[in-house]
Amino acid sequence: MKDSFTKQDTLAVKGVAILLLMFHHCFLSSSRYHGWKLVFTPFSESQIHYLAAFSKICVGIFVFLTAYGITISIKNKYHTLAVSSQEFKKYTVHRLINLYAGWLFVFLLCELFCMIYSGLPLETYGSNLQGVIYFLLDGLGVANLFGTPTLVATWWYMSLAVTLVFCMPLLIKIYQKTGFVMMAALFIILSRQLGLTDSSLIHWIPAALLGIVSADKNLLVKISNFELIKSKKTVNKILKLLIGIVLFGLLIKFRQSGISAVLFEIKDGVIPFFVVCFSYEFICAIKYLRGALVVIGKYSMDIFLIHTLIRATYFRKFIYGFRYVPLIVLVLLGISLVISILIEQLKKYTGYNQLVNKIQKYV
Repeated sequence: MKDSFTKQDTLAVKGVAILLLMFHHCFLSSSRYHGWKLVFTPFSESQIHYLAAFSKICVGIFVFLTAYGITISIKNKYHTLAVSSQEFKKYTVHRLINLYAGWLFVFLLCELFCMIYSGLPLETYGSNLQGVIYFLLDGLGVANLFGTPTLVATWWYMSLAVTLVFCMPLLIKIYQKTGFVMMAALFIILSRQLGLTDSSLIHWIPAALLGIVSADKNLLVKISNFELIKSKKTVNKILKLLIGIVLFGLLIKFRQSGISAVLFEIKDGVIPFFVVCFSYEFICAIKYLRGALVVIGKYSMDIFLIHTLIRATYFRKFIYGFRYVPLIVLVLLGISLVISILIEQLKKYTGYNQLVNKIQKYV
């Protein structure tokens, strides 16, 4: 029986999310590999596109894990979620420093590489004062928030990540005052009454709310430990796995249907939560696979930030030249992982990590 959703578990689930991210970005449409004859066996090309579209749930998974991590971190630090505004403010500052510490180093490396390799930053931002402002907004991770140019299209997520850190104290306070059921009901009603369902932030709030309540009530562990048949461990596990696979299929079909756009709380809130639960109990429990997923999860931020430059911007011909769907994903992942490891070593030996630690101590 499990008793907690550990940091290693978080990394393993992040690893699953990164695989979904890679698959989503590589095969969302035929335009991404136009000019290459790929092998989709045993699936059809349209089925791969269908599954790649579903794989966008990786965003909801990352939002869920972010909210879960912030909530459990506050709970462990202060032994309660009912913390003062001052404590929330201090925690938010530290969380932002951690986020920007991971982001800025890679951002500047990418900008430098792209400038030397092709001059892409000048093409993206422009060479005048406005271009400098665009560069700074991109560096702050808020380009998507302001609708300004970004060097890499997939960096739009940084705006969501930054906004989420600022919103979490408010969400936790509301959760403390109202409870999950009332909070969810208010969100469902108000988001529609105010016409906010198309907002990028509002769209992902359900995943954050589920992350908060899961951390507070230890839901992931409780669901994993739940027994359909008491005292029959193996039979119970097999039965839960079979039910989970059936539910997985039904949820894929639901998410890719037209009605899911209306019920976005299920589409990108409940379904990512289900995938986290399924991954935690079954996928991340596979011994050697778990180890690989933990490694991928450890470098997930760097992988996310650099993989598009490899796949789409500069080395598309090389990546899609491997033709087979699994091989394309694995090669892209492998290259991104190696570069990410080198980046982390560079942070270490340039003194960047020590600088971040000093900033944390003085803030």
